[in-house]
Amino acid sequence: MKKFTYIFLLASCLLLASCESWLDEDPQYTLNTQIQFSTSEKARAALYGCYGYFALTSGGYGQHWQEIPVRYSGFGWAQTNGGTNDMCGWLQCDYTDDLLTNAWYVMYKVINETNAFIANVESTSLEDKDEMAAEAHFLRALSYYNLAICWGDVPLKTTPSSHDGVAVPRSSRLEVLDVVRSDLEFASKYLPETNSDGFPTKWTAEAYLGKLYHTLGCLGDATAWEKAKTYFEGVKGKYDLESKFSNLFVDKIKGSKESIFQLGFQVNGELSSFNRGSWVFNPAASSYGKSFHRVKCTKAFYDFFAGTYWGDPRIETTFMAKWRKCTNNIGPVAQVEPVPSARDSTYEYPYFTYDSGIKPAGWKNNKLLVGRIPYELLTNKENPSADEILAITNDETKFDEKYRKGLKDFLNVCTAAGRTGERAAWPHFAKAFDMNMAGIASHKNLILYRYADLLLMLADVYNELDRKDDAINTVDLVLARARKSGAKVSTQPAKWESTLTKDQVREKIFFERLFEGAGETEMYQMMRLRGTEYLKKALTVNNNHSITKKWQENNPNATGVWGERIYNNGSLNDETFLKKNLLFPIPRDEMNTNIAITKNNFGY
Repeated sequence: MKKFTYIFLLASCLLLASCESWLDEDPQYTLNTQIQFSTSEKARAALYGCYGYFALTSGGYGQHWQEIPVRYSGFGWAQTNGGTNDMCGWLQCDYTDDLLTNAWYVMYKVINETNAFIANVESTSLEDKDEMAAEAHFLRALSYYNLAICWGDVPLKTTPSSHDGVAVPRSSRLEVLDVVRSDLEFASKYLPETNSDGFPTKWTAEAYLGKLYHTLGCLGDATAWEKAKTYFEGVKGKYDLESKFSNLFVDKIKGSKESIFQLGFQVNGELSSFNRGSWVFNPAASSYGKSFHRVKCTKAFYDFFAGTYWGDPRIETTFMAKWRKCTNNIGPVAQVEPVPSARDSTYEYPYFTYDSGIKPAGWKNNKLLVGRIPYELLTNKENPSADEILAITNDETKFDEKYRKGLKDFLNVCTAAGRTGERAAWPHFAKAFDMNMAGIASHKNLILYRYADLLLMLADVYNELDRKDDAINTVDLVLARARKSGAKVSTQPAKWESTLTKDQVREKIFFERLFEGAGETEMYQMMRLRGTEYLKKALTVNNNHSITKKWQENNPNATGVWGERIYNNGSLNDETFLKKNLLFPIPRDEMNTNIAITKNNFGY
């Protein structure tokens, strides 16, 4: 079978993906076997359109399915401006939220198109129809998995219709996940064992089957653990870990041995084919393009990760807390002084700049020095005490006067009342950063499922099956790679002690998946997969963060757009709040157009 490059195919398929109005005007086009599927080439053009919808910039993985899982996870920060996006950031999601509505409809667009494709291609005599159908089944499985995990009970459509808005009642989450299972089993049977970047293989489908059964185990099906183990062990060795963590987030990653499934993007071509991840996550004036820094990381999560594994090389790759200032379309700004200096760069939490009081010969200004929260001196690196930091600023034996003043000013910025600007400096998630983005468009490819996460889920399975030592050893494959990911081999993250209990290993794996996958496409799902007990553990990290709490004490009314967040007014023993936050609300637009849905997940 003739293969083209993935980038060219995606650009071609997006010619279809950008023609929604044409498809709506002639909905029977996608159902007409004689016109569309008379040859394999025509069938594949339609199939690539399904991939195109999945990767759409608006609603799909080009933006919203990257943004939402981080922004609404509980460990992502965005402006506290009172809008619907802000309310979701407070974990009080409103069913009118535009991001959720777009994300919902894109998944159903993929489902509707794959339904039509599967029906059409199965009625042909094309030699490669089973393989093409398998790809469509795979994309439908991923779409339904996303919907079921994030929304629970959702409308189940497995046959084509001439209109996207046909009224269908909700099916139970387990019924939907059973369709996911069936689709993935079909895909596993007919997909090839090798394929180009951006296309699934037999092993991709089986890795997702393992993930599905791991999900079912977390949802309470005790029989699912053994099935998850079978699939994970069957895939183990078909992939491998990259030698360094940072290799996974380079520009235009291709051929990664760790990539189980990924999507490709490009800047030039159809409007919908580029990736807005860098625009969403990365700071203004940090690249050739225009970043909006819509989503940052909470101070609590940064400290929890860095403090848990002090010296973990993944921190530098995961977070962006310092960068050289840039001008759009030009690049790095000119140096202010004869040599690069802190004035040419920007620093955010936990870094700050302060005046040295010294003006070197030939300089225009006093030299700025860069400081950092002195974690090494604190009782708890995972949760730096605001009071301890304040005490250090008054201790003449610890640091010189200039540093102590800079640290005190920084602490005041992070905790003071009446904050009017962005000086509180939340760190950014760095994995999506594209220095060479054009405008708001990045061509950086996106890995949706990595072998490292498969290993962590396999470890979780081993632990549930009372194979705790196997669980610890499997986790350590991921931790060992992290230790070797810096300029020098680090002692952290250290291998876990064999004396840990089963419950302790379960909790550590829960958080390790969040550390390894921080800022990636499943933070929301990971935090909720084990129900309210573990969601509470995660949100407690945020609500107990000393610096965050100090800001709240100084700002009891929490007004303005630069505030910190304490969820549910600090009350995490509220099971109703926790249960409500295991799922997103069904979008109001769906309820208005689908008369078979009478209420959403919030009981409206």
